[in-house]
Amino acid sequence: MMVGIDLVDLSDPLLKPRDHRALRLISHPDDHVPDHPHSFWLLWTAKEAVFKAQRQIIPFEPKKIAVSISPHDNALSFQSETLRGNIFQNQSIIYAIVHSENQPCYHQILKRNTQSPSEEVRAMAIQFIKLHHQLQVAVRTDEKNLPVLSHQQLPISFTHHHDYLGFILPKPQ
Repeated sequence: MMVGIDLVDLSDPLLKPRDHRALRLISHPDDHVPDHPHSFWLLWTAKEAVFKAQRQIIPFEPKKIAVSISPHDNALSFQSETLRGNIFQNQSIIYAIVHSENQPCYHQILKRNTQSPSEEVRAMAIQFIKLHHQLQVAVRTDEKNLPVLSHQQLPISFTHHHDYLGFILPKPQ
């Protein structure tokens, strides 16, 4: 099971504007990105979501991850090797999710309420599982020190940036 999520809060005052010239810093020769005011961040979030889904203990090198992004209904979809995902955006954020095909997943994005986004997003995921599945779970780490849910050792992926945080996880059985 593979899940990955990433987001960029466009309202972050420290976020540097990135134009089409900046794409070369993260582009793979096989990338396909639509012309869009935020092309750099669309590509970045998709690549980071794929990287997280691969669950490898290696540095994130966006140039080594090929992603093809295309319009699909009211969102953007993307593909990277065997993984497919979606990119969503509004005035405040851009976020990408990816998961194995035929794998029902949940994801949630919320505004941050505390000064501890890592702890807050983990608590948010635990509360979500408790509410929707009546399961008592905890976030643990696997042998690679990557996050999993204590129930069935399900992989879980977290993200946070500036005022937003989110998670994606496979639907528990």
